[in-house]
Amino acid sequence: MLDPRERRKRAAEACRKRFHHKPYKPGTRDCPLLALHDLRQLGVSVPWAKGLRWKSEAEGLKTLKALGFANLIEALDSLDLARIAPAMARTADIVALPTTHKLGALAICMKDDGGRTLLGYTEASPDTEILTNVTDFARDERGYCAWRVI
Repeated sequence: MLDPRERRKRAAEACRKRFHHKPYKPGTRDCPLLALHDLRQLGVSVPWAKGLRWKSEAEGLKTLKALGFANLIEALDSLDLARIAPAMARTADIVALPTTHKLGALAICMKDDGGRTLLGYTEASPDTEILTNVTDFARDERGYCAWRVI
């Protein structure tokens, strides 16, 4: 069995290989699929994700609502992953970023640096990018939106 640090490192690298520098395309390369890829790489079961399909952000939001979630933050909370402060994020943990999108924006922590180096989408680029020196994170009534995956 692999050491958890090595598992996290491999999961983050798998996400980077699959998504980095590739254009955003709802239902093919987007925040939900980036997070799902990370979770699957780490062996986290996501029972409600099987068979989900969408081709636009509107369809994605409709799909989430049909599952009973208002946004991606609620969907992740349903997995009972531990909520953490972004400063505690380790490689392959998931953090939510502030966005104007109703779905929300998720990113994968790429280093053990307290969530400051992330793989994710931003409104500033059409591609998935490595974001550095990140200091702004999404919050809700429960606090910061970041999750310890393993």
